[in-house]
Amino acid sequence: MLARSRESRKSVRRWMRRDAQVVFEGQEQLIGCVVHDISNGGARLSFTVPLAVLPRTFTLVLFKDSVQRDCKLVWSDRGVVGVKFISQWFGTKSSERVSVFKNPRPGGPREPKSIA
Repeated sequence: MLARSRESRKSVRRWMRRDAQVVFEGQEQLIGCVVHDISNGGARLSFTVPLAVLPRTFTLVLFKDSVQRDCKLVWSDRGVVGVKFISQWFGTKSSERVSVFKNPRPGGPREPKSIA
């Protein structure tokens, strides 16, 4: 991964190694990932299994399906991705909530992005 010359985050990054999952439209199963660091604005994730395609928007699930946040893919490098949070934390289970992705914004469907 390329080192950045200066920090561009607006909020403090908290280092961690926490198992999490992502879910997105068209994918029935939750996909395992690891949160390596997190801030109020985003996070750095790596995936426990190789993914050919990760959509530009998805939901990050922490704490066994009880705490979630919608994300937008910002960058990717060999299975590690940086995401920007596009929602506040919410606590309902994914099976019980209506995702913001069910009612996409004008401009057409989201394009998948390869993370390979």
